[in-house]
Amino acid sequence: MNTDTTCVDWQVDLNRMGENIIVGYVPYSKDLQHPGDRRRLAAWALNKGVELNLTNPLDSDILVLSNAANFNYWIKRAKQPVILDLVDGYLGEQPNFAKDLARNIVRSLRRTSDLRWITYTHHVREACKKADTVIVASIEQKETVLSFNNKVHVILDDLSELDSSAQSKLNESLSSHQSTLSGYIFWEGFGYTLKHFRMVAKDLDRFLSHGGWGMYLVTNEQFPRWGGYIGTFRTKNLIEKWFPLSSKSIHIIPWSIENVLRYSNHSSLAIIPINSNDKFAAMKPENKLLSMWHLGLPTLFSKIPSYDRVAREADLEFACIASDFWYQRLLEVHDSESTLEEMRTKGKEYIDRYHTHDILIEKWNTALTQSIEIFNDNI
Repeated sequence: MNTDTTCVDWQVDLNRMGENIIVGYVPYSKDLQHPGDRRRLAAWALNKGVELNLTNPLDSDILVLSNAANFNYWIKRAKQPVILDLVDGYLGEQPNFAKDLARNIVRSLRRTSDLRWITYTHHVREACKKADTVIVASIEQKETVLSFNNKVHVILDDLSELDSSAQSKLNESLSSHQSTLSGYIFWEGFGYTLKHFRMVAKDLDRFLSHGGWGMYLVTNEQFPRWGGYIGTFRTKNLIEKWFPLSSKSIHIIPWSIENVLRYSNHSSLAIIPINSNDKFAAMKPENKLLSMWHLGLPTLFSKIPSYDRVAREADLEFACIASDFWYQRLLEVHDSESTLEEMRTKGKEYIDRYHTHDILIEKWNTALTQSIEIFNDNI
């Protein structure tokens, strides 16, 4: 833990968290528009009327480091409580040495790590040991961090921007796409996560072509290979390769929050395929699934630990699919309005119970206040 006794005694009014506190933050993006910023700490700051200190993060009452930070650089210089906000499950992946080394080299070139750590996993482990508090995005991720730091909070993304009240504002017709098709499947995400479609491409291609369905992919039209150091992929080329029968009914839509709202509103079903053999992806939290439920979409999704847990809690286990059953499950749900409505209703009920804006703001309040208390106790 960070226990530098030369620091001041950080006296913050813990009962009025957000009104007086100065929070330093090392973000993913300077404009805070990266989802790892705006759906996490920046959402709390907006709610509390706090301007995050991005210019001089060390001149603050508390320091929060996103996964884009060079952890060791900031922790060494901090004289205030330090929180790591780790939204990805690096410690649960256990990559081979070559991959771990390569990842650290790429991150060091981006100045978000240092070659002295050799592997990126080593860097994350040491940062967890030295931080006052670690925030993760799932129960499964928490288990991987507890052996390095016992002050771990689980806080999911704030997905209020996707709620139906915002969605209804973008309800214009998309008839130019939908005139001859039975319905549309929806998917959104960063381009580098498109790789998971390879696992379901054969089943999905068959379903789309035989059933007369289309699909909206709201994503990057092109995206970098390996951090941008060895070229780029064009999304259109990948889709034509993976979906030879149905590629003409798959529409690639440039990613924006407006397009997510607009095209989800004209879709019948969402899917989230994830290759469970990809250990890093299998450690993903349930944020993507919850985002589809916030959009009001019945959703079929791969069987990874966090999704499997949420499916059981929401009584939607049949929507959580092992890799060999995608075609069968698509056929079962696509023409059953009662099944789709059941999926939609149970998803909304889960959101209302466990994932409201107020619940998430209170979790950030707790994490920040407890970090300061822990820090002061260690002085």
